Amino acid sequence: MTTSTHDNSDFFVRAFASVAILGPILLVMIAGTLPEGLARGQLIVFGYGGIVVALATALVLRTVYGLGFSKAFKLAAANPNHRFATKQTA
Repeated sequence: MTTSTHDNSDFFVRAFASVAILGPILLVMIAGTLPEGLARGQLIVFGYGGIVVALATALVLRTVYGLGFSKAFKLAAANPNHRFATKQTA
C-alpha cells in the first residue's frame, strides 16, 4: 500500500530549480542570435541580473509566506473585530 501526499513546497522547489537552470540556458540561446557588440553584452548582463533578482525575490517571498503570513493570519483570526485603519474620521 502506498500513500500519496501533496506537499506545496515541492512545487516551489521544482519551479525555483527550473528557473535557475532554464533561465541562463534560454538567455544564452537568445543572446547567441544577436551580433557581437554592446547590445549583446548588455542583454547578457541585465538578463542574468533579472534572473538573480527573480530568484532572490522568490526566496524572500517564500520565507515571508512561511513565517510572516501565517502569524498575521493567526492574529487576524484571533481578533475578528480588529480594524485595519488606525484613525477613523466621522
